[in-house]
Amino acid sequence: MKRRNFLATCSAGMALPMFSQAAQRKRPNILFVFADQLRSMELGCYGGTQVHTPNMDRVGREGVLFEHAISSYPVCSPFRAMLMSGNFPMKNGMVYNDHYMRNPSSYFAEVCKANGYRTGYIGKWHIDGYGRENCIPPERRHGFDFWRTLECTHNYFDSKYYYQDETKPRTWDGYDSIAQTAAACEFIKDQTGGDPFCLFLSWGPPHDPYTAPAEYMQRFDPERIVLRENVNDFAAAEKMWNECDTGLVAAHEKIRRIFLPDLKDRSNKAVKKWYQGYYASIEALDDCLGRIFQTLEKQRILDDTLVVFTSDHGDNLGSHRQYGKQLPYEESLSVPFMVRYPERIKPGIKTDALLAPVDIMPTVLALAGVPCPAVDGKDISGAAMGHDADVQDAVLLMRMVWLGTNWITNGSGPWRGVRTKRYTYARKADTRKPWMLFDNNADPQQLNNLVDDPAYAALVKKLNARTDALLEVAGDPEDPIAIGDQIRREQKQLNRPVGTEGLIPTRVVPGSGFVQGGA
Repeated sequence: MKRRNFLATCSAGMALPMFSQAAQRKRPNILFVFADQLRSMELGCYGGTQVHTPNMDRVGREGVLFEHAISSYPVCSPFRAMLMSGNFPMKNGMVYNDHYMRNPSSYFAEVCKANGYRTGYIGKWHIDGYGRENCIPPERRHGFDFWRTLECTHNYFDSKYYYQDETKPRTWDGYDSIAQTAAACEFIKDQTGGDPFCLFLSWGPPHDPYTAPAEYMQRFDPERIVLRENVNDFAAAEKMWNECDTGLVAAHEKIRRIFLPDLKDRSNKAVKKWYQGYYASIEALDDCLGRIFQTLEKQRILDDTLVVFTSDHGDNLGSHRQYGKQLPYEESLSVPFMVRYPERIKPGIKTDALLAPVDIMPTVLALAGVPCPAVDGKDISGAAMGHDADVQDAVLLMRMVWLGTNWITNGSGPWRGVRTKRYTYARKADTRKPWMLFDNNADPQQLNNLVDDPAYAALVKKLNARTDALLEVAGDPEDPIAIGDQIRREQKQLNRPVGTEGLIPTRVVPGSGFVQGGA
């Protein structure tokens, strides 16, 4: 596939691989639990010391923990589309938040359903794109039958959802993650026995607005929280702000004025409050996961269930004075990914294998003994079982268009790059100019950008070439203007309700390499 022919209409559907009935009876339940915007370094099993996460840690202790699980495109919808399809954004269609999927092969739940699984989804969906509060019809649920879902909300104490095919939303009782967990436990009880089930539970926290029930908020005093060292990396932030390469529409300028005072405040008062709510949310979710474990144990199906715990992306949370995600920093890219399934995974395995979102579907299906259709992702199940940790030497990193709160607050545009086991590399998407290079072994807080250091010139050249190669595999043209124009055309054709202001800048700084565009 040529990189410029990136929006050709995808062929529809493909045959679903199936196992025999005898093989189906031996397969485990699949329980996929994931949080929103949970960075790996806060969990105890990933070295965190300030948050109590015994149940999340349990998944890693009793199964496998991936040390290099990377959110290739660290924002909600693109990650979720890669998870459900096993394909990169240019193939599955989800090239930015709130767009839509048009995948050429079968989706995760469709494959499971064709192989005898009963399927269910609870919580945040965010891959439909027809409006964040609109009903999602069965034909756009991609194989999930049990349905307690809303496209997207972060109003955790007044959270809506649609129950099966009802067109009027219901409201989760109290804090939505707790209520969603209770629904998941009921599903597990009801589905125990007979054919295996595949259940996805998708929580909204700890994504901002960083809030949790009072009992959890009270556990953390903002003044006693120890911030990451790189929260005080004002130098990197000032450089990024000064090199702002695009202008903003009036509405976005207003948002920037709201956030920038907190990001520039050296007292870190706001950042500490973010941490308080973030940490409180994580402990609330950990208790929720504990209830799921209790239900599986009570139903005597824990060891018959393949349990996955992960997140869609991380959170800068003030590191390098950045809000949100969508940057090549480790806080944004690194997510927990752990799998417990004693039938095939010995307890206590830690693997340094690289794992990207496109790899999750083929890897989990392989562990469950379910055949996966041909997808972009790689089967990394060998690493989960304690071997074959070198299936890939790098994974692709990307931000395909402008748009998003992080772009509004820091002004940096689209970029591409790679993450290896040791290095993070990123370049600007307009000029292909190298932008960031970090040695994560020597500099885990990423305080020393090596990209302009002559001693690393050969490495930059090598990682640049590796980026090119992976972009070819992904069918990615690295052309934000063309991608933005096409998104607008597609949304106009379908009468999409989602706004696209900001996909293409209203003003371009002379010398930035960008040209004005837009339809």
